[in-house]
This record gives sequence, structure tokens and C-alpha cells, in this order.
Amino acid sequence: MIFRLLLVLGAACCALPAAALTIRPDREDAEYLELSSKYPAAIRLRGAGEGVLVAPRWILTSASTVRKLREAKVPALAVGSREFEVLEYFLHEGLGLVALKKDVKDIPFTPLFRGANEEGQTVVLVGHGGDGRKRASINTIDVVSTQALGMRIKPLTEASDLQGMLTPAETGAPIFLQIGGDLTVAGIASGTDGTRETYERVSAFSLWIEATMVEVGRKEAEALLGANRTE
Repeated sequence: MIFRLLLVLGAACCALPAAALTIRPDREDAEYLELSSKYPAAIRLRGAGEGVLVAPRWILTSASTVRKLREAKVPALAVGSREFEVLEYFLHEGLGLVALKKDVKDIPFTPLFRGANEEGQTVVLVGHGGDGRKRASINTIDVVSTQALGMRIKPLTEASDLQGMLTPAETGAPIFLQIGGDLTVAGIASGTDGTRETYERVSAFSLWIEATMVEVGRKEAEALLGANRTE
């Protein structure tokens, strides 16, 4: 059914296993799987959505994903091959942050994009979908608003070589933007209608993200200092 719908819409994708990132019908799935290996910071938050490691113990995702995790009282998350205890969940507008109790040392994080020139830029979407296998696809940002980024799913005649399409299961998935030699996280997936995709604009929320990280660090330093004084 998904495949027929995409044909009717003229989109350049076909359906993979249930709720997985959809890909071009004229490209091999292996190409999307291989591309994803270049983005280790993109992680799957099992049962809730997707996320991305933006600092050694900080996961950026969507607000809806954090709500699911918080309501389920998830005490720990799998990042790579290990489980990490959750320190705290944070929400702001359409974004969510997860603070872990310990640093993730075996997976490199990707920093935030802080620029203002996203329109027209080529980005890479990375998600796992229902089958749990990480895939990456390529598209171009064509709409930029104060707090959101938008991308159109193009027909085959216009699509990038490895265009893919977001599914609802991949809410919270990151889009990566590389300018020069610097790889950054530019957006967090918030929704799709099958023809257009919407992402929370990371640059618009970078001050909140950084302030939240600093505040947690400050409280921990004060608690440690207080504990040392009582010894």
C-alpha cells in the first residue's frame, strides 16, 4: 500500500520492512545501510523513537520521544553496546534532551549546528525504523522558518542519488549537515505527511540546549563540593 501511494504521489521512494526509512526503488538497500555507518552518533531509542548524541552524555531528540520515555519511566537507554542510566529528561518546544549519568566513550558525538544558512543545503537523514537497521538518506532543505526546517520528497527525475523518506517511527531522527570539514546536527525529525518532512531547527534552540547542559553541570559541581565539605 505504501509503495502504491508513493507511486501515485510521484515520490522517489519504495517501502522497506514495516515502519523503516523508505528508499528509492532503483537503489539497493545496502547503499543506504553503508552510508549510515558514517554517522555513529545517530542512535535508536527503543520503543520511543530516534535520537543523536550531541555531547558525551547528552542525547538530543524530539519532545514527543522524551514524553514517551518519561511516561514509561525508562531508567536506562542502550547506546551502542552498553546501557546507560538516565539522569534526567528535559523538554522545550518541539525538542527533548536526555541527560545520562555517565559519558558515552565508545561512540563519538556530533556537535550542534549554530549557523543560519540551512536553506539549500544538502543534509543526511539517519534513522532505524521498525526493523532496527540503521539507514541514511540524502535530501535538500528547501524551507527554513524561525524554528523549523522543511524538505520535499522529490520525484525520481529530481531526487538525489540516495533520497529517502522519513516515517512516523523515526520521529526524533537527526539530519546531519557538513559544511567544510565540520559535521553537525542541523535538525530533529518532528513529522511527515508522505510528501514533505518537518524538522525542529537545532540552531534556533542551541542556546537552550547549551544552557541546560551547563545548568546540570553546575548543580552536579555544587553537590560534589557540598559533599566534600561535609566529609
